Amino acid sequence: MFCSRYAPRLLHLGLVVFAVALLVGTVVEKARMRSEPTRVVSPVRTEAVSVVDVAHGVDAGALGSLVRLRADERVVAVDDQPVANDLAAGALIAARGLGSGKYVDLTIGGATGRRRILVLMH
Repeated sequence: MFCSRYAPRLLHLGLVVFAVALLVGTVVEKARMRSEPTRVVSPVRTEAVSVVDVAHGVDAGALGSLVRLRADERVVAVDDQPVANDLAAGALIAARGLGSGKYVDLTIGGATGRRRILVLMH
């Protein structure tokens, strides 16, 4: 008999307590957010991507003259595989067997940062 008579009141009381706790939590969170200094997130520097489209009939050995590098730049990775020097980069490119319908992804490093060059063979 006790449960049936007071059950609706207990349910209402429980809902009121829950609503008050939720309201207090929201007010406290907003106050905390106002007191924290605003964080400035710096943008992530992304690598620039250049595409070199090589016409049909151009020899893969001519890629060096088609990919324009500045004086302070060198190939640091071929298809995301790091290379120690230009000779290793050339050997890795030659081992790929470039031909019609193939591509090579070069990562170029220099004093100003890194950039990528995608060479497409037709």
